[in-house]
Amino acid sequence: MTEGVKPVPSFSKFDYRVRPNKSTERKMLVDAFRRLSGFAPVEKYRYIGLGSTTFADFILFHKALNISEMISIEHRTEYEVRFEFNRPFECIDIKYGDSNKVIPELGWDKKTITWLDYDGALTDAALQDVAFLSAKCVSGSLMVITVNASGYQQRGRNYKKVEQKLKERFGRQLERDVPAWITGIDLQGDEMAKTYKRLIYDEVAASLRNRNGMAAPEDVMKFEPLINLVYRDGARMLTVGGIFYKHSETDAFNKCQFSALDFIGKELYEIQVPVITPRERHYLNQHLPKGALDKITDAIGLTKEEIYNYARSYRYSPSFAEVELS
Repeated sequence: MTEGVKPVPSFSKFDYRVRPNKSTERKMLVDAFRRLSGFAPVEKYRYIGLGSTTFADFILFHKALNISEMISIEHRTEYEVRFEFNRPFECIDIKYGDSNKVIPELGWDKKTITWLDYDGALTDAALQDVAFLSAKCVSGSLMVITVNASGYQQRGRNYKKVEQKLKERFGRQLERDVPAWITGIDLQGDEMAKTYKRLIYDEVAASLRNRNGMAAPEDVMKFEPLINLVYRDGARMLTVGGIFYKHSETDAFNKCQFSALDFIGKELYEIQVPVITPRERHYLNQHLPKGALDKITDAIGLTKEEIYNYARSYRYSPSFAEVELS
């Protein structure tokens, strides 16, 4: 890349509206967000995200959850005309600048759903956002972070030499010291998602230790990890997040019953929407949610793994069709 020339933004290369696993993830998040009613009606929440030019999450959350106070953070100020032109609703307030600068300027005295959907790898800047939100979010607020979790592919016979190179590379990416627990294996392939997950939650824990240092027992802020999703629509992506709540509001947290959703939990949940035909989709739907799916592989020709992956996400998986708009 020529020095001084910014890379082409991802929204100019990919249409994120027609990525099946990403679309499935958004709908899963809607189900999780609905359960915040244990703290307050979800339509009373504020939503903060990174809308880009499609504003896909804003459109869905406004329509599905009736959230009307919405803020989109856009750091590519040279595309301001496109962002303003594509803003789908008047209730979306676009703030320009890096998230590290914009987020601290927003008031943090109200319940907020924040989804920082970065398209790049985990960096110090992203961890700074995590630390700030952990220090400022009020009880009942939910934070979600998405990063590109593609692992390094470097290999070599001298493992120790390769490991040192990988850790040096990761240090440059992260722009901070690499924790002692990280090994070369933790930075390769699918292990990178687990490494990012731990780093993000460690950042939350460190920030809460500072926040709760002198707090009364009833005011101690807790964080419960809820969302740990991985998927591929090209690059491997990781989405992690959870809810902040005061010890005194434990009953409100329990009323949310997040655990009733099968994708909620502390372990990574892989979204793998299979590529199937409309006829196959219709046939499988007729046998869901309680049909004996393991007995229909011969009739439909899909593998058991494809059928299983569809069954666990069918309520959220999208159906795409080509429509000519004039």
